[in-house]
Amino acid sequence: MNLAKAYNSSELESLLDAQCSKHTTQKFDTISTLSNPVDGSLGFISKESSLDISKFSALIVDELFTAKIDNTILFKTSNVMRAVAKLLAEASKDYNYTLSKDHPHVTIGENVKIGKNCLIYPGVFINHNTVIGDNVIIHPNAVIGSDGFGLYLDQALWRKIPHIGKVIIEDDVEIGSGTTIDRGMIDTTCLKNNCKIDNLVHIAHNVTIGRNTAIAACTGIAGSTTVGNNCTIGGGVGINGHITICDDVHIHGMSMITKSIKIHGEYASGMPADTVRNWRRNQVSFRNLFKKRETQK
Repeated sequence: MNLAKAYNSSELESLLDAQCSKHTTQKFDTISTLSNPVDGSLGFISKESSLDISKFSALIVDELFTAKIDNTILFKTSNVMRAVAKLLAEASKDYNYTLSKDHPHVTIGENVKIGKNCLIYPGVFINHNTVIGDNVIIHPNAVIGSDGFGLYLDQALWRKIPHIGKVIIEDDVEIGSGTTIDRGMIDTTCLKNNCKIDNLVHIAHNVTIGRNTAIAACTGIAGSTTVGNNCTIGGGVGINGHITICDDVHIHGMSMITKSIKIHGEYASGMPADTVRNWRRNQVSFRNLFKKRETQK
């Protein structure tokens, strides 16, 4: 993503509260992530990673970072994510909002593109850097492109990381009332062709929803998760972050998905309601399973 301006190494050193390893005349106007690196951009490493860093011209790293990287400028700082947050805050502070001329009572930010034959109901909010394809329906009070839940610890307090990434909604998508779709911190949240999202669904930053996938109400999908094509997700499902769900997966309502699903089929984990008497008996049996197994060893 583009930064607020093209920074030279001295300006970045001051803004990031960092020590620059090598001052040059090179300027940086783009920041990218380890998962989606851009040639010649500024990147950051918040923790040790085996991902390729060869595309970056400069990296924001911890002050204890000792690896030697040829031809890459290092900005060493005491808190990497605090430095990144400062940089992103500069890139997002001057945005403005307007009411859409084509869709009554819809608020839109800057750099928003809306395709043909879209039906966007009153009360919808569309944030900066959003791309909406053709034949899209967005029901009242949906929020497209809100900041993701990005935080970092600074002296034992949580601080906000601004988000400047995109939301891309492809053709023939429908989004229900009260649904929230977060934009990426730097990368993109994407809803692919013909996916259908019910009311009160939360799709976090950097999530990808595959083609022809339907998601029922009150489901929450944590950040950086990919859901495949032709999936169905029942109501009230909770899906962990940084996992992948393959194509043709069908998840029953109230399930909790904590790890990647690599084989297509049906999955469930929610327990149906029962009488309190039976539920308590089942809970006792469940707690005693481990004790019983230990005794049999």
